[in-house]
Amino acid sequence: MKLSVISKQVLTAALVLAASTSLAFAKNYKGENYKGEVECPAPAMLMGGFYLGAQVGYDVYDGKVTTPVSSAKMFVPGWLGGLFLGYGQYFTNWYLGGEIFGNWANANNSENNPSYYTKFQANSNYGLSILPGIKVNDTTLAYLRLGWNWANVKGRATNKTVVPNVSGSNTKTVNGFQWGLGMETLIVGNWSVRGEYNYTSFNSFHANTPTGVKFSPTDNQVLLGVVYHFA
Repeated sequence: MKLSVISKQVLTAALVLAASTSLAFAKNYKGENYKGEVECPAPAMLMGGFYLGAQVGYDVYDGKVTTPVSSAKMFVPGWLGGLFLGYGQYFTNWYLGGEIFGNWANANNSENNPSYYTKFQANSNYGLSILPGIKVNDTTLAYLRLGWNWANVKGRATNKTVVPNVSGSNTKTVNGFQWGLGMETLIVGNWSVRGEYNYTSFNSFHANTPTGVKFSPTDNQVLLGVVYHFA
């Protein structure tokens, strides 16, 4: 009889222990730890690793057109859009990344004076960059762009000082050092947006002889991009 009472007490204690353990696991499953405290999700932050993005912006080529009789500023605006692929890593509050990019453009303009008719157009540009930066906070990055930029351009000129008029054109891939400033901020999940200003000074080229016209282009870009981070 005593053994039966002890057995009942042991069985009751085991059932109580099992019930309390199940309740603890159920609370932990709902996001509470063993002390009954709710566990907060990890804070959102920009992550390192590979990323892919798309961008649109406004392009302004601003350089010089030099003829045998004059030299004038060149102002050639247009829209552009493109894609980029990169990889970056954070080192505490510092950041270092590398990127390749390609853009399609429609910048073109012409000028007509008594001596010369000139036209310049840019069809595309592509390049590679390194992006050193600093973490402003967990969701925002400020960075520099330092790299090399190639652009597919065309220059055309007509010398109207001779009869008959003499024309020449040249389609060229020019290149030059590019620098820029940018800022990127996280929006939701793995998606972020960024804005940039970039400047490139390209090498000069001629519109072929006998027009004697030289184009010395520089490029100013303002870009807005959307980025997906694979990390």
